[in-house]
Amino acid sequence: MRGSLRAEVLPNACLSATARDIFDVLTARQEPGGLVRIRQQQLAERLGLSQSAVSRAIGQLRDKGIISERQRKGTLLIHPLLAGYESLAHMTNHLEAPDTHVWPINFPVGDIRPPRVRDGRTGTDFDPDPDPDGGEDAPAPEARPALRLAG
Repeated sequence: MRGSLRAEVLPNACLSATARDIFDVLTARQEPGGLVRIRQQQLAERLGLSQSAVSRAIGQLRDKGIISERQRKGTLLIHPLLAGYESLAHMTNHLEAPDTHVWPINFPVGDIRPPRVRDGRTGTDFDPDPDPDGGEDAPAPEARPALRLAG
């Protein structure tokens, strides 16, 4: 997935701000194909966070399938479809290689972002339909009396 497409579908993951910041650092430091050599302590220092906050955010990235579950200490692997490549040919060759592991992405990659978890409209009677009456005419407002200037 090229950078612009990655940027377009990533909002669908509904990541926390911390997870998104960490993903931004990871993508900036990745080798072609998505391998990132970085420790959680380095991420914590870079972003001014506690290691527990970094650990939670990395857990969220793993749960969404954005980074791999299985990597050795000090390295992370960005999903091959979200990783950066030197060229389109490099991406195609990497994705077709028999040793490339492609795991599931656990968020919708369609054209419309799902509602945010903290969106006040979720779980309420909010109707995103701009015409909630189903096409019925709205009641006419009562006529206001004509005003006259005193004087």
